[in-house]
Amino acid sequence: MDNLTHTLIGLVAGEAVSRSTRVDPAGLPAQTRRTTLLAIGMIGGNLPDSDLLWSMSTSGDKLGYLLEHRGYTHTLLGCAALAALLYAATLAWLQLRKQRPGGRDRWLLGLFALFAVLLHLGMDALNSYGVHPFWPWNNHWYYGDVLFIVEPLYWIAAAPLVFLMRSTAARVLLALVLFIASTAILVVHGFDWRWWSIPLLAWLLAMLGRRLQPWPASATSVALMALATLGFAMASSVASRRVEAAGREPAGYQTIDQVLSPSPAQPFCWDVLLLQRRGDEYVARRGQLNLIAAPECRSILAGVGTAPMTPDLQQASHGMRWEGRFTTSLSRLAALADASCATRALMQFARAPFAAETPQGWVLGDLRFDREKGLGMAEVLVAPRGAADCPHHAPWIGPRAELLQR
Repeated sequence: MDNLTHTLIGLVAGEAVSRSTRVDPAGLPAQTRRTTLLAIGMIGGNLPDSDLLWSMSTSGDKLGYLLEHRGYTHTLLGCAALAALLYAATLAWLQLRKQRPGGRDRWLLGLFALFAVLLHLGMDALNSYGVHPFWPWNNHWYYGDVLFIVEPLYWIAAAPLVFLMRSTAARVLLALVLFIASTAILVVHGFDWRWWSIPLLAWLLAMLGRRLQPWPASATSVALMALATLGFAMASSVASRRVEAAGREPAGYQTIDQVLSPSPAQPFCWDVLLLQRRGDEYVARRGQLNLIAAPECRSILAGVGTAPMTPDLQQASHGMRWEGRFTTSLSRLAALADASCATRALMQFARAPFAAETPQGWVLGDLRFDREKGLGMAEVLVAPRGAADCPHHAPWIGPRAELLQR
């Protein structure tokens, strides 16, 4: 998820815990306790992304970013270490401010620090980018395929907290987030009249939070976020079954994987990549799935990329409309994937690999992020073996490792 969403989820979690637990009479004052929990929620909700400090430290090194971001800090072991650091920093800050937490406060702050950091990992696990949480015992990638990486409905769900914020600046910032979320949803869906209900909903939720007591207001935000997650999870399950059924046509192909990504605020519209094989033939089919008849789905991942896609003549079925396909032989793909350090490193990340012959040479990439001509975020030029050093030594097992074994 994006960092704004992580921040808002941490804010809602901190507010809910603050309002639903008893104050320790021998511990922190109520307001100090609440502020501390909010800070832990927002900081802990972003702390695993501290790996960006080194994954982006080498300018232009896209492989470093792909392999190190969502790396060690996005594992259960890494999250536990980060939570311990956050807890220690919290106690040090309170001591500096001459605040003495009681025994109950210490337990609450420690457990919530762990929860806040793990909440980040859990949310990141729900999209198609993937995480590998069980390192060092299991280095495989896991994908939720439930949420798009930016989901404005979580922003809208924070609306009941607007008037719980103490300062005017905090209220204005949260209101601005709601405005941006509403505008983004309207833009993505072409300002269709049906989507104008979203700004109205945000305003009504803010007014509801103003009338409610703090605990019901925070509980409302938690419930809305939980309902959004459940709704997308149920839709993802239905979408997966629809794609599986559509993938049986034509016969003779074996499904390797399906990559699902919903449109923002729209659990009925899904961008789909279906990976299949037939003997030595490898096929990656791209399309859109509409779980209901209307409205028409609008893809936010559309674009002319590097992969040589050809029209997919397969008829639409089960709500699935195929837009194009990439085809090559597995032997060629495996040879290119093993051509150099860079290609082998990319294959530790690429979930939907493709290869394209360009005037500069062969390009290897990942169809999940192929939305522009040229070398994009997850594309490398295939260089001769030994032409470069091997600076990346990440332990992650490539998503298509078994498929590309020779």
